[in-house]
Amino acid sequence: MNETMAISIPALLIFSFILVFPVLIFRHLRLRLTRDLLISMARMAVQLALVAVYLEYIFRLDMLLVNVAWVLVMIVVASGSILRQSLLSWRKCLWTILPAHLLTALLILTGFLLVFDFATITSARYLVPLMGMVLGNILRSNVVALDRFFSELRANVEVHIQYLTLGANGAEAVRPFLRNALRAAVGPQIGTVATMGIVSLPGMMTGQILGGSSPAVAIVYQIMIMIAIFTAATVSSFLAMHFAKKAALDPCGRLNEGIFLKRP
Repeated sequence: MNETMAISIPALLIFSFILVFPVLIFRHLRLRLTRDLLISMARMAVQLALVAVYLEYIFRLDMLLVNVAWVLVMIVVASGSILRQSLLSWRKCLWTILPAHLLTALLILTGFLLVFDFATITSARYLVPLMGMVLGNILRSNVVALDRFFSELRANVEVHIQYLTLGANGAEAVRPFLRNALRAAVGPQIGTVATMGIVSLPGMMTGQILGGSSPAVAIVYQIMIMIAIFTAATVSSFLAMHFAKKAALDPCGRLNEGIFLKRP
């Protein structure tokens, strides 16, 4: 199959003019989002341009130590982004949820070794994009899980204390909150998996086809990455809540409000 056709910068700039329609809708509804939209698009363009530069360098260098170091940087940045969006203190919570994402990454990499040989999966061409897709997709599930878990725990602190006074241990007392938070986090993922291929053509499959792969090869890759993403989302969300609650609750089951950032 033919290689992907390159898109010129002038053509991309011309295509970007379709953003005028969202801007017109914002102005019609008097939504003050135009400035945010333009800034976000500009940031995206700059960030992706920088990504293209350093990925070219990383792919050309293709050293195991550099590849692993870059994945670790991705994990730390993802953990920080999750904490910020969940309104949890970076200083007090980073070292509690970071192990959750490190363990999840190790689990997924072990799974990839069942499909690829060691030299292939540790090469920059495979390791960086695959782990990038996994980490990028667990962001939302982790944010939803942590936000739901702590918001319900704060709103129902009396219920939590009541469980403890009735003889439940720490794990049993928080299990209802963990259950509700995990259902909220992974429920949409299950719906996405169920409708994939009918409602939507997945991103990785589209990229594979545009890159010249046959649809049969693209489908196998897509199924593999969706299994990896769903497993990572579920495991990382559960572990993040499990580790974070140790920093949030004292031995008596009282919630430490110091771990939360003030809501804007």
